[in-house]
Amino acid sequence: MELSPGMIPVFRPLKDPAVATIWSGLAASTIGEDLFRVAVVWIAAEQIGNAAGYVNATQYAAMLVVGLLGASAFDRWRADRAMIGAKYASAVLAILPVIGFYIWGVSIPLLIVSVMGLAAMRMVFTPALQSAVPVLVTDRDAMQAINGLFDATWRLARLIGPMMAAVLNTLLPVIHFLSITAVGFVLSGLAVWAVRDRLVDPTTKPRPGRGGWRGAWDALLDGARLMLRQRTMGALLMVNAFANGPWSVALQLCIALMVVEHDPHLFGLHGLASLGMIVGACGVGDVAGNLVAGSVRFRRPLSTMFLGYVAMGSGFALIALAAWGIDNPYKLPAMMLAALIAGVGGPFFFIPMITRMQTVFHGAEIARVFRLRLAVMAGSMLLFNVAATPLFDLIGPTHTEFWFGLLLLALGIAGWIHYRRVEDREAAGAATSVEQRHVP
Repeated sequence: MELSPGMIPVFRPLKDPAVATIWSGLAASTIGEDLFRVAVVWIAAEQIGNAAGYVNATQYAAMLVVGLLGASAFDRWRADRAMIGAKYASAVLAILPVIGFYIWGVSIPLLIVSVMGLAAMRMVFTPALQSAVPVLVTDRDAMQAINGLFDATWRLARLIGPMMAAVLNTLLPVIHFLSITAVGFVLSGLAVWAVRDRLVDPTTKPRPGRGGWRGAWDALLDGARLMLRQRTMGALLMVNAFANGPWSVALQLCIALMVVEHDPHLFGLHGLASLGMIVGACGVGDVAGNLVAGSVRFRRPLSTMFLGYVAMGSGFALIALAAWGIDNPYKLPAMMLAALIAGVGGPFFFIPMITRMQTVFHGAEIARVFRLRLAVMAGSMLLFNVAATPLFDLIGPTHTEFWFGLLLLALGIAGWIHYRRVEDREAAGAATSVEQRHVP
């Protein structure tokens, strides 16, 4: 692997004021989103118990519908307008359950509307951001660094959001976590608006598309054709999309229900505070993995990427083992350590995948491919989250955490073995070619 000297490469893009502005806005909104996520899961778990999985599943249903049907419309929008509009709409959607709370009390239906709306807006914002990155920077090393930086923003949010929840739980009603989320969305929209001219290539015109069902179908077929044209890239995107299913249940649902079931506690921390500490520890691992994956060029990138899933799956399985086998007061620290291991794995797959995608595809192709990946990811997350509730009733959240961890571990091992062989064959072929060129 190659590591650049001096400043950690993942932070170098912050020297550009436009990148720093977007990063600060992303930080505000993503921390708010993770605070929102913790609050929603906790409120749902308190109100409807194991059926909280269905509330979580609604967001993936919204992502799937928007990903499948909205592509033809969104591809006609300029990236900056899509990003700004999505953030302002998200602010309105986040505050709805707070308003409803003062009229009807805690409203699960209104919470579902908010969850689904934010998920839909994520499908508008994220592909637009991915298509804007090659406009901000042009060479591969800079793209890897900025992808690492933006990925670090989301992963820092998984650290700071749950930690904030643990602190704010002593100061505010949980429903007002959503008020903080709304403020973060507004700040993010303002940040994108401030640098909107840097996000659009004036020489590139939005691709005209057909409206209605025909246009949606054409956009999906375009994304599928692009993936088939670049088979390795397509396979990586689909593997990642599938893996998000068990990941979402293991991280966002199982741990919350395990905290209720096993009551890990230490130094007076319990309940929502313990949940925040465990998920926050996963965020620490996320950030640590990001600093490596965003700064290093791996010599065997394909096989190394799958070691991320080995770490992730191992960590989730260890969280379950810690809940079963370790007594308080050591249970909470053990679960946090296992969560840290799980967190390290994500960036090792995601950052090289995104960088490769942005160099293989260009312009509007990036948004179409990434939106298709998001749609497949949403389908996987929807399937696993819907299946989670009967699984919780059948085997319990701790067993579900354990088996989903083993599933991700098996995926990582299989991918590492396959792509290690591919890279060995490519290396052998390259060596043979060099030898033939030097034969007199």
